[in-house]
Amino acid sequence: MRTFSEVKELLAELEIPYNIVEHPASHSTEESDNYIKDYEGCRSKTLILANKKSTQFYMIIMDDAKQVDMNRLGEIIGVKRLHFVSEERLEDMLGLNSGIVSLFGLVGKHYNNMHIYFDQQMLDDYQIQTFHPNDNTKTIFFAMDACFTILKSQGYEYQIIDL
Repeated sequence: MRTFSEVKELLAELEIPYNIVEHPASHSTEESDNYIKDYEGCRSKTLILANKKSTQFYMIIMDDAKQVDMNRLGEIIGVKRLHFVSEERLEDMLGLNSGIVSLFGLVGKHYNNMHIYFDQQMLDDYQIQTFHPNDNTKTIFFAMDACFTILKSQGYEYQIIDL
C-alpha cells in the first residue's frame, strides 16, 4: 500500500492543491461523513467489482448517497454478472481495506484489466472530490478534475457513465 506520505508526494509532483481533514479512524463512508459534514465536497464511495470469473475488474466512483443497481450497472458497462471483490482480493490488489478504497490504491500499480468509471451525476453536482488518501484517519479534498490527472499519470483511462 502506498502511504499517505507517498500520496502527498504524488500530489506535489502533479501540482494538485488539496486540503486534509484529520479525524478518528473510520471504516465506512457513513462514519467518515460524520467527521467532514461541515466541509464542501462530494462524499464519494469507490466500489471494486469483478466479472463472473474475476478476470476483469471495475472501479466505480460515485456519490456515496447514491445506491447502485448492479443489474443496470452491468448493462451500462457490458458485463452480465458483476460481484464485489472480496476483502482478501482488495488487500492483495490494492493493499487497502474496503473502508478506504479509492483511486489512490492504483498509484504505482498498473492493471490492464482494471476499468474505471465515474458517475456523471457526481461530476455534474460537485466541484470538489473527497477520498481517504490510503489512510482512514484522513479525508482529502481536491478539485474533481484532479481525479483524472492522477489516473492519467498512472497510465489509466476512465469512462464517465450515467448511473
